[in-house]
Amino acid sequence: MCVVTYFQHKDCRHIWAVVTEPCGPWMGFSTCRGIGDGTTKQTPSFYRTKTRPCPRCAADMVGRTYDGNAVRVVDRMGWGVKFGAGPDEDDWGVDVRFAARGGACGCVVL
Repeated sequence: MCVVTYFQHKDCRHIWAVVTEPCGPWMGFSTCRGIGDGTTKQTPSFYRTKTRPCPRCAADMVGRTYDGNAVRVVDRMGWGVKFGAGPDEDDWGVDVRFAARGGACGCVVL
């Protein structure tokens, strides 16, 4: 399974995810079967940086696009807990997720 690392730029505060260790040649967000399959994964690394350019700001300033298979800009992030038979999405139970958007915090039960 591909290893994903999150970055947040210290100036613009944008967050993006990068496939830092692909599980095979040309594997990434669009091609790896292990990404987005609903199984529980290790908590990814999260780094605050000034040296790595933000892909959203770089695209706005220069007009470039980034490789969506290797890099994804994050719109929002959430955390939660699951009560039930197992950690995966298909396991019986109740998900309680917390998400912050636009300065407001909310709780969602799925």
